[in-house]
Amino acid sequence: ARRNRTHAMFAASAVIGRQAAKTLGQRAFRATPRAFGGADEPAYIHAKHMYDVGATKNRKLVFGVATAAVVLIGGYIPIYAIQFQQSKAKA
Repeated sequence: ARRNRTHAMFAASAVIGRQAAKTLGQRAFRATPRAFGGADEPAYIHAKHMYDVGATKNRKLVFGVATAAVVLIGGYIPIYAIQFQQSKAKA
């Protein structure tokens, strides 16, 4: 009796496995083709020289202003947070 049960369980698992394989075949993952970026294409087609830092006009001025902006914003955020917390604590 035990041998028949084992055989029946094995046969049932085989049927379930075949059904799962059929389902997987029908529900296969399909991705759309890549929109850009082949072997001879740039990563971003619309701006080939977008990251050419050496060709930036007024490079010292642009990066100086950007650096100053980042430093000033990064320094002001904690000050604002402290003032905001203290104003809430007073109320």
